[in-house]
Amino acid sequence: MWHALAGLTDLIHAIAMVAWVAGLPLLIWRGRPAWSRAYVRYAIAFIVLSQGSQWLLGECFLTSITRAAWNAGGGFHAEDRSWFTIRIAEAIFRMRPSERAVSIAFEALVLVTAVGVLVHGRRRRTGGPPPPPPDTGAGTRNHGENATPCAAGAR
Repeated sequence: MWHALAGLTDLIHAIAMVAWVAGLPLLIWRGRPAWSRAYVRYAIAFIVLSQGSQWLLGECFLTSITRAAWNAGGGFHAEDRSWFTIRIAEAIFRMRPSERAVSIAFEALVLVTAVGVLVHGRRRRTGGPPPPPPDTGAGTRNHGENATPCAAGAR
C-alpha cells in the first residue's frame, strides 16, 4: 500500500509540473479566456505551494510525502534524499542534474510565469492590446492607395 501511495504521489507531482509548464502559453493566448484565467489561478497556487513548502520543509511537500511513503514501505527510495525533479530527469534523460541547476530552472520558470501573469492581468484590465491608430482614410472605401471616395456616412 505504501508503494502505491508513493507512486501515486509521484504521478500527481509529475502531472502538476507538466500542467504548470505546458500551460504557460495560455497566458498570452486569447482563444479561451476562461482557460487562461483558470491557468493563472493554478499557476499562482502551484508557485505559492511550491515556494512555501520549499521554505518550510526545504523541499516540495509532495517529495516529502513520497519519501515518507517509500520509507514506511521499505521501498528502494528509502536512502535517496534527492528531489523528485532530479529523480524524474534521471529516469527520463539518464542524467542527474544538481539541486542548484534544478533550482535555477525552477526560478526561471517562476519568473516567466510571473511576467506572463502580469501581462495577462494588464491585458484583461485594459481590454487587450492598445487600439490601432485612428483611421486616416475617412470618407473612402477600402482605406488604401486605391481607395474610392464614398458618400458621407455610407459604408
